[in-house]
Amino acid sequence: MTTERPIEIDHLPARLRADFTSKIAEAESGSPDERETNFLSRALAAFSLHKLAPCSLEDAAQSVVDGGGDGGIDAIYYSPGNHVLWVVQSKFHRDGRGEPDLGSVTKFKAGIESLLKGEFAAFEKNQAWAVLIPTLTKVFEDGLLQVRAVLVYSGIHLVSDDRRRVFEDLRNRFSSDSDYLQVQFCNLTTIYDWIVDAQLSPGIPELTFTLLKPGWVKEPYETVFGLLPLSELAQLYKEHGTKLISANIRGYKGDTEVNEQIVNTVRKEPEHFFYLNNGLTAYCERLLVNNLDRADSERKRVRAFGISIVNGAQTLGSVANGLSDSSTDAPPGHVFVKVISLERCDDDHDFAKRITHSTNFQNQIGSRDFVALDDLQDHIAKQLFMSGIYYHFKDSEDTPRPDQSNFTLEESTTACACLIQATDGDFCSRILANRRSLWSFEEVYPATEMYRSRYQRVFRPDRSARTIWRAVQSQRLVISALKTSETGVRKEFFENCRWLILNVIFLKLRPEAGESLTLSAQEATDLGKAALEYAEELWTVCQSKGYVTSRVGGGWETTKHFRSVFSSPGDCALLRSSLLAALTVLSGPGSTRSL
Repeated sequence: MTTERPIEIDHLPARLRADFTSKIAEAESGSPDERETNFLSRALAAFSLHKLAPCSLEDAAQSVVDGGGDGGIDAIYYSPGNHVLWVVQSKFHRDGRGEPDLGSVTKFKAGIESLLKGEFAAFEKNQAWAVLIPTLTKVFEDGLLQVRAVLVYSGIHLVSDDRRRVFEDLRNRFSSDSDYLQVQFCNLTTIYDWIVDAQLSPGIPELTFTLLKPGWVKEPYETVFGLLPLSELAQLYKEHGTKLISANIRGYKGDTEVNEQIVNTVRKEPEHFFYLNNGLTAYCERLLVNNLDRADSERKRVRAFGISIVNGAQTLGSVANGLSDSSTDAPPGHVFVKVISLERCDDDHDFAKRITHSTNFQNQIGSRDFVALDDLQDHIAKQLFMSGIYYHFKDSEDTPRPDQSNFTLEESTTACACLIQATDGDFCSRILANRRSLWSFEEVYPATEMYRSRYQRVFRPDRSARTIWRAVQSQRLVISALKTSETGVRKEFFENCRWLILNVIFLKLRPEAGESLTLSAQEATDLGKAALEYAEELWTVCQSKGYVTSRVGGGWETTKHFRSVFSSPGDCALLRSSLLAALTVLSGPGSTRSL
């Protein structure tokens, strides 16, 4: 179990302060730290209502009832529009770890029980509760009422089974045959998603368009399809850009051979575009067909909410590119469009992934593209986003060059592969020999293993985004340090030994394990120095093992090209174990070397 401080907690206090300072009363007693924790806990209760109910920040702040005699309930809010009573207990953990203690959870359960029994006398000593009681009496007369209890806490861990059983008992007593009472647990991961989703969630909140020659399927999942004018498609891209395809398996790739053909069709024979192109597939959270068009077989005006194009990114970008300098306002061409509503799906997230995967499977794409569908990649990006670090895990022409605030899937893959401390040399050698195999989902390891594919081993779910970003920074420093002015055989050696050197540096120095997101200047200096020292020691090992020999008259020669050496698992395993043995001797008692 990891003990590092979660990145997510770094951004929560500032957000709670920004939203609720002056809206929620500050505690008047206790130390400064205690008063701040008290405020943040109250603000967290309000913030959860703002996101879940949902309600305004002002209404959420006024819902806070935390104080003496609150029955363990920190906030309560009634949403008359959907007949839901929200009841919240919140706990703010400064270290971003842990979960609510069992005593607090039990108190919360008792407070909910009193509330559901109408035993309001239990809350009368609390001033905020006393004001609410007359209203709540009427609320419980609502025959459509549903109660939603929320336990929200700023810890990264899930709620333990003993806490869950407390609420299972309560639900069985009051709601065994209905949805009257439901309990929801929201940890730091959920809270962080609330903060970043508005900026990173895929798709467009609302889009209006008109389909010609439309079809309309209503069961089991509502779907509309038809023809969209090319000019309207280009205009949608102009207005919304890559946000339209942010849920796609990959972004627009620019000037590829296939895309050039699409552009040529748009410019030279747009009237044939429908016949020569597969069209677009999109999904949305909900769609509405204009009531006046229900019986119209020629056109249907559609409003789609939370819509994203999941197949057709190249078509969309190429059409926009093809019409960007066109003097024709309305070319005669059309593109086929299918929009699927996820509103009636039991598991809309899973079904959305299936749509994306299946509609793209017909295209020429590889494992790298399907990695972009893994929720873990999105989670890494979200963890770092609020810290100003941007992870580009989808293939797109507008991906910026790697720098101090941007990195790519390719970088994270090689860094994470070097973090694997296996003795067989397999992962280090694959970086040179077959890098794409590191993205394989094929289960090549025994069923008894927790992580059965190479991808799962490279991107282990228990490896934090902070660790990955620090590993990427370390990787860049090692690569830079080994770009020497050497020539010939020595140049080949330094160019190809980098991954094995990085693997050993991760083992010996653990630069990925720091608390800060960014490596310090001293850490950077130490890594560069170690990379060169380790490489020179590895060169000596290569000499002792016969991989390289001095040439008569000067210079060096190899028995096997160094790219082949470091592409071989067996050679990597032998050199790694020999290097570690040499480093152990050099850093032993009496040594003056800083290895």
